Amino acid sequence: MNPEQILSSFKGILKGKVLADRMIERTVGTIDPASVYDLWITVDRSVFRDAVAHLCATFDPHLSVISGDDLGSEVAFNYHFSTGWGERYGEATFTIRTVVPKNDFRMPTICDLLPGAQTSEREKHEFFGLKIEGLPDSRNLFLPEEMTIHPWRRDLQEETNKEVKRLVKWEARDE
Repeated sequence: MNPEQILSSFKGILKGKVLADRMIERTVGTIDPASVYDLWITVDRSVFRDAVAHLCATFDPHLSVISGDDLGSEVAFNYHFSTGWGERYGEATFTIRTVVPKNDFRMPTICDLLPGAQTSEREKHEFFGLKIEGLPDSRNLFLPEEMTIHPWRRDLQEETNKEVKRLVKWEARDE
């Protein structure tokens, strides 16, 4: 499938719940240049799992990472995948983005679709406070278990600053 067909397949499956899409073409290689693509879709949270399930069923993706952007009253979560890896110039990145309001801060897990998602989902739970419904293990990976702050939330910076202390001696000169 070409990139336009890939985006169209999501629009067909998700029936109007694709809020935005974008395709970026890059040229790679010097001797035999070829095009590779970065594809993005923004979907309504209600069809997020459907989008990931379609990606898994159709394109055999690898989840690279989940990133988050605190937008104020909501957080956008970007699930970054790659597809077509191992095929010369066949790899494409594919990002599924969804926005979660902080007053209903929950998302379904995708661990049953991609077991490797657990580490990145646990990180989002830990650093943003996102409730990942169905996550097999929600213990902290990076912060101490007793820590209740979520350092990547802009609206919680005052609380975070009180809780987090500098641990490296040379950083004292920055104070």
